[in-house]
Amino acid sequence: MIFVFLIAYSACLLAQNTLTVGQVTAKPGESQSGFILVPPGKDGPEVYIPITIVNGVKAGPVLALVAGIHGYEYPPVLAMQQLVKTLKPETLSGKVIIVHVANVPSFFKRTVYYNPCDGMNLNRAFPGKSDGSMCERIAYAITKEVIDRCDYLIDNHCGDGNEDLLPYLYCTEIGDPVVDQKTQQLALHYGLKVIVRDATRPKDKRLSVYCANTALLRGKPSLTIESGKLGRTDAEDVIRIVNGTTNILKHLRMIEGEPALIFDPVWVTQYTIIQAEKNGLFYPLVHRGQHVQKNELVGYLTDFFGNTIQKVEAPYDGMVLYIIATPPMSQGEPIASIGRF
Repeated sequence: MIFVFLIAYSACLLAQNTLTVGQVTAKPGESQSGFILVPPGKDGPEVYIPITIVNGVKAGPVLALVAGIHGYEYPPVLAMQQLVKTLKPETLSGKVIIVHVANVPSFFKRTVYYNPCDGMNLNRAFPGKSDGSMCERIAYAITKEVIDRCDYLIDNHCGDGNEDLLPYLYCTEIGDPVVDQKTQQLALHYGLKVIVRDATRPKDKRLSVYCANTALLRGKPSLTIESGKLGRTDAEDVIRIVNGTTNILKHLRMIEGEPALIFDPVWVTQYTIIQAEKNGLFYPLVHRGQHVQKNELVGYLTDFFGNTIQKVEAPYDGMVLYIIATPPMSQGEPIASIGRF
């Protein structure tokens, strides 16, 4: 009987293979942590991106989980630490690659949106360049080491330090029926009520811009998750990411258990991001999740002396996906996102 078990166990190991990402190598049945090294450039030193590989003993897909694309978004980072503790390679089918903090310089400098070394938004730098600015080099490393090695990807975000954000996810459509259908199934199984259907993202692999969009254009079904607000670390926002990811693992048959399915999601078929016309101080008049009517005043922008310089109105009947809840506002930056059902 023991001999039969050993044969079966050996067959499971043979069904898997060793995975190396950056400086980390994990054999079947192992969980290993370490770093992806991003070489230095003219605008800054090398960057070490912390990752964990959990390599199951049984065959299955490779799921990549990315956190910390924006350094001030903490619930995804905390959720990844919790997930590592729950993933057991001896019961896992397939492999999980976890990027704990993608934008390490932004994380330690506590910067909203932008990398402090090159001033770029990392989630606008994909697929990146090996000899580019720091964000471009980080994006290139994540594309080559993580995206190109996975079968599915979840890019985890939340409301940045200035954003009062409703939990929701982006279900991006690229026009490939197979990829779009699998992505929709991921969205329905993640467990968030509000799903933004987005067909507006770039279709050129060379100019994919966003992390999840880069994976999609390479044929890997992917989601962008939003759970959390205002740079806070509320437990419910962290647990929402842990539970959603666990449900995806069940949906992909990587762990045991039946996945839950959202049967009555709220589909947002259009959204508008309202931008600041000038520098100033923003005063919000609505909050996340609030229903608004067309032309309703959702906030206003003043100069330093209190004079109104921009009235911010809802473009149509819809719901506030997020709104800036802190005073500083720079020209061209988002003020609010309004979604239409």
